[in-house]
Amino acid sequence: MDSEQSFSPFLMPLAVFGGWLVPGLGYWILGHRSRSLVVFGTILALFFLGVLIGGVKVVDAPTQLTWAAIVDKPWYILQVLSGLIAVVTAVASQAATASHAHAFDIGTLYTSVAGFLNLLTIIDCGWRTAAQGAA
Repeated sequence: MDSEQSFSPFLMPLAVFGGWLVPGLGYWILGHRSRSLVVFGTILALFFLGVLIGGVKVVDAPTQLTWAAIVDKPWYILQVLSGLIAVVTAVASQAATASHAHAFDIGTLYTSVAGFLNLLTIIDCGWRTAAQGAA
């Protein structure tokens, strides 16, 4: 982003929401093109590797939005941070049957780590936007 360009108060929410929606989109909005592509590729590769290892059912959303249902599947909180792809995968996984193999746990771990990594990039986008506004 050009330093002479005026700062918009809507830039931070746009970068943060965009960073959740599509991993790396927040950096793209801020003008960090290469960082955006690296984040996009890394998070999606990690997420899809998890789905390939454990099957589509690794992204298993709670059936209700109650405290008990969410606590029963806490890994979904991290998985959904991977963005829209996690929501689409969760919808697709409703018809699939769960595996009880060890690979299922590894796939769940991969997709959760992808979501956590995206959370870190979302926080970084927010900090970079705030730093640009303060400058």
